Amino acid sequence: MKRLVLSSFLLFVYGTIVAQTLRFQPSFHQLPLVLDSSYVTADSTTVAVSILRFYVSHVQLLNGEEVVWLESDSYHLVDAADSASLQIVLPSGVKADGLSFLLGSDSLANVSGAMGGDLDPSRGMYWAWNSGYINFKLEGTSPICTSRNNEFQFHLGGYAYPNATVQQVKLELSDASVTVLVDVAQLLETVDLKALSMVMSPGAEAVALSKQAATIFRVKDEE
Repeated sequence: MKRLVLSSFLLFVYGTIVAQTLRFQPSFHQLPLVLDSSYVTADSTTVAVSILRFYVSHVQLLNGEEVVWLESDSYHLVDAADSASLQIVLPSGVKADGLSFLLGSDSLANVSGAMGGDLDPSRGMYWAWNSGYINFKLEGTSPICTSRNNEFQFHLGGYAYPNATVQQVKLELSDASVTVLVDVAQLLETVDLKALSMVMSPGAEAVALSKQAATIFRVKDEE
Protein backbone atom coordinates (compact mmCIF):
# COMPACT_ATOMS: atom_id res chain seq x y z
CA MET A 1 0.00 0.00 0.00
CA LYS A 2 2.84 2.39 0.89
CA ARG A 3 4.46 1.69 -2.50
CA LEU A 4 1.16 2.41 -4.30
CA VAL A 5 0.69 5.66 -2.42
CA LEU A 6 4.30 6.70 -3.12
CA SER A 7 3.91 5.87 -6.84
CA SER A 8 0.74 7.91 -7.05
CA PHE A 9 2.46 10.81 -5.29
CA LEU A 10 5.44 10.71 -7.63
CA LEU A 11 3.14 10.54 -10.68
CA PHE A 12 1.25 13.55 -9.40
CA VAL A 13 4.45 15.54 -8.86
CA TYR A 14 6.42 14.54 -11.93
CA GLY A 15 3.89 13.05 -14.37
CA THR A 16 5.04 10.45 -16.87
CA ILE A 17 6.37 10.71 -20.40
CA VAL A 18 3.34 10.09 -22.56
CA ALA A 19 3.20 8.22 -25.85
CA GLN A 20 3.53 10.21 -29.05
CA THR A 21 0.14 9.21 -30.36
CA LEU A 22 -3.29 9.94 -28.96
CA ARG A 23 -5.61 7.18 -30.14
CA PHE A 24 -9.39 7.16 -30.05
CA GLN A 25 -10.95 3.69 -29.92
CA PRO A 26 -14.72 3.59 -30.55
CA SER A 27 -16.35 0.92 -28.43
CA PHE A 28 -19.68 -0.48 -27.28
CA HIS A 29 -19.16 -1.27 -23.64
CA GLN A 30 -16.08 -3.51 -23.63
CA LEU A 31 -16.31 -4.44 -27.32
CA PRO A 32 -14.69 -2.62 -30.23
CA LEU A 33 -17.36 -0.77 -32.20
CA VAL A 34 -17.92 -2.22 -35.68
CA LEU A 35 -20.11 0.05 -37.78
CA ASP A 36 -23.44 -1.42 -38.92
CA SER A 37 -23.11 -4.37 -36.53
CA SER A 38 -25.80 -5.07 -33.96
CA TYR A 39 -25.26 -4.57 -30.24
CA VAL A 40 -27.55 -4.88 -27.25
CA THR A 41 -27.78 -2.17 -24.61
CA ALA A 42 -28.15 -2.74 -20.88
CA ASP A 43 -31.96 -2.55 -21.21
CA SER A 44 -31.94 -5.17 -24.02
CA THR A 45 -32.45 -2.71 -26.85
CA THR A 46 -30.82 -3.74 -30.13
CA VAL A 47 -28.94 -0.95 -31.89
CA ALA A 48 -26.56 -0.62 -34.81
CA VAL A 49 -24.34 2.43 -35.30
CA SER A 50 -23.65 3.53 -38.89
CA ILE A 51 -21.91 6.87 -38.32
CA LEU A 52 -19.80 8.16 -35.46
CA ARG A 53 -17.99 11.43 -36.09
CA PHE A 54 -16.93 14.20 -33.76
CA TYR A 55 -14.56 17.14 -33.56
CA VAL A 56 -11.67 17.26 -31.11
CA SER A 57 -10.03 20.66 -30.69
CA HIS A 58 -7.74 22.59 -28.32
CA VAL A 59 -5.80 19.45 -27.36
CA GLN A 60 -3.68 19.99 -24.24
CA LEU A 61 -1.37 17.91 -22.06
CA LEU A 62 -1.43 18.79 -18.38
CA ASN A 63 0.85 18.20 -15.44
CA GLY A 64 -1.12 19.01 -12.35
CA GLU A 65 -2.79 22.34 -13.14
CA GLU A 66 -0.05 23.36 -15.55
CA VAL A 67 -0.54 23.20 -19.31
CA VAL A 68 2.71 21.61 -20.55
CA TRP A 69 1.69 21.39 -24.20
CA LEU A 70 -1.02 23.07 -26.25
CA GLU A 71 -1.60 22.13 -29.87
CA SER A 72 -1.88 25.11 -32.20
CA ASP A 73 -4.53 25.22 -34.94
CA SER A 74 -6.06 22.23 -33.20
CA TYR A 75 -9.09 20.92 -35.10
CA HIS A 76 -9.48 17.20 -35.72
CA LEU A 77 -12.43 15.35 -37.22
CA VAL A 78 -12.51 11.86 -35.69
CA ASP A 79 -14.47 9.42 -37.85
CA ALA A 80 -15.03 5.80 -36.82
CA ALA A 81 -15.05 4.90 -40.54
CA ASP A 82 -11.59 6.38 -41.12
CA SER A 83 -8.86 4.66 -39.09
CA ALA A 84 -6.30 7.37 -39.88
CA SER A 85 -8.52 9.98 -38.25
CA LEU A 86 -8.50 8.08 -34.95
CA GLN A 87 -4.90 9.12 -34.23
CA ILE A 88 -3.48 12.50 -33.23
CA VAL A 89 0.27 13.05 -33.05
CA LEU A 90 1.61 14.27 -29.71
CA PRO A 91 5.07 15.72 -29.03
CA SER A 92 7.84 13.48 -27.71
CA GLY A 93 9.32 13.64 -24.24
CA VAL A 94 6.47 15.49 -22.55
CA LYS A 95 5.70 14.57 -18.95
CA ALA A 96 2.03 14.80 -18.17
CA ASP A 97 -0.63 13.35 -15.94
CA GLY A 98 -3.65 14.69 -17.75
CA LEU A 99 -5.22 15.26 -21.15
CA SER A 100 -7.72 17.93 -22.04
CA PHE A 101 -9.61 18.68 -25.25
CA LEU A 102 -12.80 20.25 -26.47
CA LEU A 103 -15.48 17.97 -27.84
CA GLY A 104 -16.49 20.13 -30.77
CA SER A 105 -15.20 23.27 -32.39
CA ASP A 106 -14.99 26.64 -30.68
CA SER A 107 -17.09 29.68 -31.53
CA LEU A 108 -14.25 31.21 -33.58
CA ALA A 109 -14.37 28.32 -36.05
CA ASN A 110 -18.14 28.61 -36.20
CA VAL A 111 -18.22 32.34 -37.03
CA SER A 112 -15.36 32.20 -39.53
CA GLY A 113 -17.47 30.68 -42.27
CA ALA A 114 -16.60 27.55 -44.20
CA MET A 115 -12.97 26.52 -43.64
CA GLY A 116 -10.57 23.89 -45.03
CA GLY A 117 -8.90 20.73 -43.76
CA ASP A 118 -10.95 18.79 -41.24
CA LEU A 119 -13.31 21.78 -41.08
CA ASP A 120 -14.07 21.60 -44.79
CA PRO A 121 -17.87 21.49 -45.31
CA SER A 122 -17.41 18.51 -47.62
CA ARG A 123 -16.71 16.41 -44.50
CA GLY A 124 -20.42 16.46 -43.75
CA MET A 125 -20.19 18.32 -40.44
CA TYR A 126 -21.24 21.83 -41.49
CA TRP A 127 -24.71 23.35 -41.33
CA ALA A 128 -24.73 25.84 -44.19
CA TRP A 129 -28.22 26.92 -43.20
CA ASN A 130 -27.15 27.69 -39.68
CA SER A 131 -23.54 28.79 -40.28
CA GLY A 132 -22.01 26.44 -37.82
CA TYR A 133 -20.46 23.03 -37.29
CA ILE A 134 -21.95 19.82 -35.98
CA ASN A 135 -19.73 18.91 -33.04
CA PHE A 136 -20.85 15.32 -32.62
CA LYS A 137 -22.74 13.08 -35.02
CA LEU A 138 -24.16 9.66 -34.17
CA GLU A 139 -26.45 7.78 -36.54
CA GLY A 140 -27.80 4.26 -36.65
CA THR A 141 -30.87 2.12 -36.38
CA SER A 142 -32.88 0.40 -33.70
CA PRO A 143 -36.15 -1.55 -34.07
CA ILE A 144 -37.70 0.51 -31.29
CA CYS A 145 -37.27 3.79 -33.19
CA THR A 146 -40.59 4.88 -34.69
CA SER A 147 -38.89 7.02 -37.31
CA ARG A 148 -38.51 6.17 -41.00
CA ASN A 149 -36.43 3.01 -41.43
CA ASN A 150 -36.08 2.82 -37.63
CA GLU A 151 -33.27 5.36 -37.80
CA PHE A 152 -31.82 7.52 -35.05
CA GLN A 153 -29.85 10.61 -35.96
CA PHE A 154 -28.18 12.86 -33.41
CA HIS A 155 -26.42 15.85 -34.95
CA LEU A 156 -25.25 17.89 -31.98
CA GLY A 157 -24.16 21.43 -32.68
CA GLY A 158 -24.75 25.06 -31.78
CA TYR A 159 -22.25 27.65 -30.59
CA ALA A 160 -24.32 30.59 -29.35
CA TYR A 161 -25.73 30.99 -25.85
CA PRO A 162 -27.91 29.36 -24.53
CA ASN A 163 -27.50 26.55 -27.07
CA ALA A 164 -23.71 26.20 -27.09
CA THR A 165 -22.82 22.52 -27.24
CA VAL A 166 -19.01 22.42 -27.18
CA GLN A 167 -17.80 20.51 -24.10
CA GLN A 168 -14.46 20.24 -22.35
CA VAL A 169 -13.18 16.73 -21.64
CA LYS A 170 -10.43 16.23 -19.03
CA LEU A 171 -8.92 12.81 -18.44
CA GLU A 172 -6.26 11.56 -16.04
CA LEU A 173 -3.25 9.72 -17.46
CA SER A 174 -1.89 6.99 -15.24
CA ASP A 175 0.77 5.67 -17.61
CA ALA A 176 2.36 6.37 -20.99
CA SER A 177 -0.64 5.05 -22.92
CA VAL A 178 -2.93 7.65 -24.44
CA THR A 179 -5.63 5.44 -25.89
CA VAL A 180 -9.06 6.89 -25.25
CA LEU A 181 -12.12 4.66 -25.40
CA VAL A 182 -15.25 6.26 -26.88
CA ASP A 183 -18.13 4.19 -25.51
CA VAL A 184 -21.26 5.00 -27.56
CA ALA A 185 -23.31 2.63 -25.39
CA GLN A 186 -23.00 5.09 -22.52
CA LEU A 187 -24.69 7.74 -24.64
CA LEU A 188 -27.37 5.57 -26.25
CA GLU A 189 -28.39 4.13 -22.89
CA THR A 190 -29.32 7.62 -21.67
CA VAL A 191 -31.74 8.15 -24.57
CA ASP A 192 -35.28 6.79 -24.82
CA LEU A 193 -35.08 5.92 -28.51
CA LYS A 194 -38.84 5.34 -28.66
CA ALA A 195 -39.45 8.95 -27.72
CA LEU A 196 -36.37 10.66 -29.15
CA SER A 197 -34.66 9.49 -32.30
CA MET A 198 -33.81 12.76 -34.03
CA VAL A 199 -31.89 15.84 -32.90
CA MET A 200 -30.90 17.83 -35.97
CA SER A 201 -30.62 21.44 -34.81
CA PRO A 202 -29.32 23.51 -31.87
CA GLY A 203 -31.49 23.55 -28.77
CA ALA A 204 -31.98 22.19 -25.29
CA GLU A 205 -31.94 18.55 -26.42
CA ALA A 206 -28.65 19.05 -28.26
CA VAL A 207 -27.12 20.71 -25.20
CA ALA A 208 -28.25 17.88 -22.89
CA LEU A 209 -26.98 15.15 -25.23
CA SER A 210 -23.68 16.99 -25.73
CA LYS A 211 -23.08 17.05 -21.99
CA GLN A 212 -23.73 13.32 -21.90
CA ALA A 213 -21.50 12.73 -24.94
CA ALA A 214 -18.60 14.35 -23.08
CA THR A 215 -18.83 11.60 -20.43
CA ILE A 216 -18.27 8.67 -22.80
CA PHE A 217 -14.50 9.18 -23.04
CA ARG A 218 -12.09 7.38 -20.73
CA VAL A 219 -8.44 6.39 -20.90
CA LYS A 220 -7.95 2.72 -21.67
CA ASP A 221 -6.03 0.81 -19.04
CA GLU A 222 -2.63 -0.36 -20.23
CA GLU A 223 -2.68 -4.11 -20.84
